[in-house]
Parts: sequence; structure tokens; C-alpha cells
Amino acid sequence: MSASGDEDALALRTARLALHYPTGSARDAALMLAVMNDPEFIAHVRDSGVRDLDAAHRALQLGPMAYRASNGLGLCRVVEPASDRDIGQIGLVTREGLPAPDLGYAFLPGARGQGYATEAGRAVLDHARQVLRLPRVLALVSPGNTASLAVLDRLGFTFETMTQLPGVDHVLRQFSITLHEER
Repeated sequence: MSASGDEDALALRTARLALHYPTGSARDAALMLAVMNDPEFIAHVRDSGVRDLDAAHRALQLGPMAYRASNGLGLCRVVEPASDRDIGQIGLVTREGLPAPDLGYAFLPGARGQGYATEAGRAVLDHARQVLRLPRVLALVSPGNTASLAVLDRLGFTFETMTQLPGVDHVLRQFSITLHEER
């Protein structure tokens, strides 16, 4: 694990992936635009209404970059270093109505089914455990999102309850994983 202060700040590295903190770059915005307009993201997460690069830049500022500035958490751009291809986003976010940070992720169609979400998820959870010392992490999934349900199972999450977040028009399955016992 390494951190860097350069423009393309490396957050975490795995055997096949590099996770970069968002900087508001054109590359970050292009990935945000692609993720937020992916039909699977719209079906299972939400339609954010982000349809152009300007809106994607604003979404970056209000989402991943704001999370990072306020509490050190946030979504990272996931890169496959062998090809320098941006394949998705993953990280920890805080959400109104949730008592703990939430593992959020979205991978582009060409990167699905290759174990990237599980590999990146393990890296984020290891960081949450070892560096951030978080006691637990939550994860929210639409009930019909079988791929994400399988990822959470592989990562060791357990089902807690059904929940509905403010501003979200559908019920979600809430999972959790204990990283440290609270004292």
C-alpha cells in the first residue's frame, strides 16, 4: 500500500490493479461519466442524470472528492496497469441514514466477471482494517443484483436488513462485515 501526492495519486495496489484517488482530472470525469451511464449501474444503483463531462466533473467534486476531503474516504478510479485501462470505481463512502461507511463499487462491462471487484474490495477492506481502523463496513445492494451479491459473499459480508436511503426510490439489501470488535 502506498500513498502519493502527485496529480494521479496512487491509493492502493493489488496484484492486477491500481486504485487512484480522484483528482478531478479529465480521466476521472470520463470514467465517472461512463460508470454513471452504464445500463447496469442505472438499473441497480440509480440514474444520476449525469450525461456530459461537465456534469461528471460536478459529480466528482460533490461525491468522491468531497468524501475524501471530509473524512479520508471516497471512491477511487480502478486501473488495470497492464493496459492502463480504467475499469471502474471502488471505495468507502458515508451516506445519510447509514451508521458506518459503505463499500461502493461499479465496474464497466468489459471488466466484469474477472474477479476485479473482489480483488479491489479485499484491498479496500484491508486498508479499512489496518490503516483506518474501522470497526465495520456496510454494503448496499439492489435485491436483484446477483453479481454484487456474489462479490459481497466472497468478501465475507453478511446480510443485516432491508433498508431505504433518503432520496432513493427502492429498497436495498444491507450487508456488513466486522473488521474490529468495538470496545
